[in-house]
Parts: sequence; C-alpha cells; structure tokens
Amino acid sequence: MKAYWEGTLGCLIAAAGLVWATKILTADFTGVPNVQLPPGGPMEVCALGIVIWMHAKFRIHTSVDRH
Repeated sequence: MKAYWEGTLGCLIAAAGLVWATKILTADFTGVPNVQLPPGGPMEVCALGIVIWMHAKFRIHTSVDRH
C-alpha cells in the first residue's frame, strides 16, 4: 500500500473512533461527572488510527525515492 493511502486510512480509522466515542458519550448523557467510556472501545480504535497515520508519515519522510 502506498504511504499516501496508508495515511488516509489511518485518518479514517481515527475519525471512526472519535465518532464512536461521541455516540457512546451522548447516548445517555446526564452530566459531565458521569462521563465514562468502556475499556477496549473507541479510544483504542482512535489510537490505532493515529499509529497507522504516524507510520505513513514516517514512511513518507524516510523514503529514498521521494520527489
């Protein structure tokens, strides 16, 4: 996969994690003190997307055949 598409995929995965977190947080919102996210959920998906995006940036900036 080209680094450009890897970066795009990482951004989409991170965005999906944020949308999922927003959906969970606003489903039964009763106040800020009661905000909790389940473990193994949307924040981990968001973090995975950020790691994929960072790897794509690493590939772009260390590529020998950049133009």
